[in-house]
Amino acid sequence: MSTTRFVNKLVGQRVLLVGGTGGVGISVAQALVESGAVVILSSSREQKVKDVCTALANDYPQAKDRISGYACDLASANVEANIRDLFGKVGEIDHIVYMAGDRLPMIPLEEVTLEKWQKCNQVRTISSILVAKIGSRYLKKDRHSSIVFTGGSISEKPIAGGWSMLALIGAGVNGLARQLAFDLAPIRVNAVAPGVIETDLWQGMGEEGKKAFFQGHESRIPTGKVGQPEDLAEAYLYCLKDTNATGIVVHSNSGTFLM
Repeated sequence: MSTTRFVNKLVGQRVLLVGGTGGVGISVAQALVESGAVVILSSSREQKVKDVCTALANDYPQAKDRISGYACDLASANVEANIRDLFGKVGEIDHIVYMAGDRLPMIPLEEVTLEKWQKCNQVRTISSILVAKIGSRYLKKDRHSSIVFTGGSISEKPIAGGWSMLALIGAGVNGLARQLAFDLAPIRVNAVAPGVIETDLWQGMGEEGKKAFFQGHESRIPTGKVGQPEDLAEAYLYCLKDTNATGIVVHSNSGTFLM
């Protein structure tokens, strides 16, 4: 008789991925489906949610009944009402993974304005705390439930030029995770802090600019390769599975801190 103490930890657990239709979100969703979880995706565009759910169901036909999704616009002035509506549709869940964020706000300090700050801050931080506020009501009050935020290694390892807003956001998200680990206990709250991950969030650099940035970064980091979405997905799954982990920041950054 075989014993499976580890590989089935997420079987049947309901996981909501907020902002889960990007490259990393899709990889996390794939990992969750393969782990036997029930996956609910959410992002701002309804068609995108439908397309990703369809693609996942095609890749995992045996799991299509465990895959669903709903649109939720986090950039709207009605964001709190939108989040309430989302959780009203989703119902009780075991985990929330928050990875929503628009294109990376690479803005030189002299070009920072209140409008630009408010725009990038709403989705990455304001909406995250509102999701925690509302979503925690739908989580079981024990250590098997969790919320995972997405910060960034830039909060601890600066990058030259144009990253001041993202550094501030990342530091705030890391701090929020630690504080909510107290405020929402025994529900666990953690953060994943990615380094440079190859996703479409870098498209603002242009193809040549992105290629040059990646090559320069890879010439310095110990792994010699920027992270891939499937690499980072493991960090999120760890936060969900380790019921002894709360108030921590899990880094996945190709050894960036050793540079």
